[in-house]
Amino acid sequence: MNTTMIGHLVRKDWHFQRGPIAAAFALGLVALGMLFSSSQGVFYLGAVLLLTVVISIGIFLTFLTVVQERTQGMLPFVMSLPIGVREYTAAKLAANLLLFLTPWLMLGAGATAVILQREAVPDGVLPFTIALLLYVLSGYIVTLATAIVTGSEAWTIAVMATINLGLQAYIYWSLRLADVAATISGPTVAWVPSLRTIAAVELGVVALVLVATWQWQSRRKDLL
Repeated sequence: MNTTMIGHLVRKDWHFQRGPIAAAFALGLVALGMLFSSSQGVFYLGAVLLLTVVISIGIFLTFLTVVQERTQGMLPFVMSLPIGVREYTAAKLAANLLLFLTPWLMLGAGATAVILQREAVPDGVLPFTIALLLYVLSGYIVTLATAIVTGSEAWTIAVMATINLGLQAYIYWSLRLADVAATISGPTVAWVPSLRTIAAVELGVVALVLVATWQWQSRRKDLL
């Protein structure tokens, strides 16, 4: 593979998206600050804002780095460069993972610090929070893979909408699992079997989708 061109494409996406990502990250920091509020209403608003920011970063990246290249006719130019489908796929996966995981990890670490440092927030909520962030990560990877493989704006929107609508059902269902409900308000971090299984499935989805996307794209002759 042409690793030099892959590096150029990754840097290109990083250059164009770093500003918006930095702005979203700053908004995420505001949300983290709200989590330190003694007001329960402000705390919950901050939690919702933080989750919204992380989800929005994934949506933003998928559409601007992949879908927009097709809808605005930029893909033929990209493919005129000395690269093939494998290089293009590697560049898109690498750039998106770098751009998404950086704020995802930092904001996730911030949320973890808030939970562990604030006495008003039970430590038992941490495993659920991590599982929730992994749901967002796995949903982003599935949406990104859909955009890369299909190149379809309609399919990407459909998958994205399904995953985001499923988030509410996921939260409702997971909070009502017996072992989760019994420990989420507790004073200690407890990785109960249900949450271990959920987290393992989410990580498995991430790995499986990334491998499947790479394998599928490797068999394609072109993207046009």
